[in-house]
Amino acid sequence: MANYPQIDDCSGVWTLKEVHDAVAGGYWRNAGSRGIFAGGTTGSDTNAIQFIAIATAGNTTDFGDLATARRAIAGLGNHTRALFAGGVGLLNSIEFITAASTGNAADFGDMSAGAYGCTGLSNSTRGIFSLGYDENPANTNTMDFITIASAGNAVDFGDMTTATESRGGCSSPTRGLFGGGVGETNVIDFITIANTGNGTDFGDLTANKRAPAASSSSTRGVFSGGLTNPAKLSVIEFVTIASKSNAIDYGDLTVARTQPTGLSNSIRAVTAGGNTGSRSDVIDFVTIANGGNATDFGNLVAATQQLAGGSQAHGGLNDGYQGTRP
Repeated sequence: MANYPQIDDCSGVWTLKEVHDAVAGGYWRNAGSRGIFAGGTTGSDTNAIQFIAIATAGNTTDFGDLATARRAIAGLGNHTRALFAGGVGLLNSIEFITAASTGNAADFGDMSAGAYGCTGLSNSTRGIFSLGYDENPANTNTMDFITIASAGNAVDFGDMTTATESRGGCSSPTRGLFGGGVGETNVIDFITIANTGNGTDFGDLTANKRAPAASSSSTRGVFSGGLTNPAKLSVIEFVTIASKSNAIDYGDLTVARTQPTGLSNSIRAVTAGGNTGSRSDVIDFVTIANGGNATDFGNLVAATQQLAGGSQAHGGLNDGYQGTRP
């Protein structure tokens, strides 16, 4: 049988019956493969939104603007929308864009509290925010959730096992993982996205670290870079999302850095921006199934750290398939 079309892996010949059956069964791979980056700091907080075609290496292209310049924010996405929330200044607002078009972000609603050092993950219907540093003021273990298709305020989801900020977050269609965080922790928590409830211990990263990037296929979660004070990290590590376990080192970024962001099309894990000692515009990628050292992808429009990312085809979205595969 053919591999159904996606720009970076289409092959073979398919009959009209195969096409019909694949579309009807929900395993025709028809999601887009845009990666969206937003916000961050270039020396001052920015409202820039930019995008890449994940399957094709190259520099980012201007997408539009956030309503509010913000850094240390959460990002997540599904097949149609990308959402960005929180930020320094204890912002609680959530904004969204339609990924297939370009244009400025619109108001979606509010998180339950203002926070920065936020992290997001999602499946096709639900987005989860880990709030980070909130208005108490203290690091928080709070998680909120939203229904991506319906604008509105976030609702309490549950609590993480530890209170921290600047985690890395990624997902499969059923599970979400949050790893690392300020105070340098190696803890990985997991949640079941469709349910509300508290996080559960999943395992450990290879080292205590804060502010790693994270991305995923439907089976593997990838954590890249970060900081083990004072060292900025280049390590790329992965876990098998379905099995509670510790992370395994399987390569290095092209340059060590902290506070990057990650996204994927379920084939490529992309890491962008961050701080190498100064802000970075580097984008690099690794093939999730293979591991190994990262390869240069291109550059952001400006050297940026504490930005956020979302994509149309990450591991929480059935590897880019719309519908439910048999």
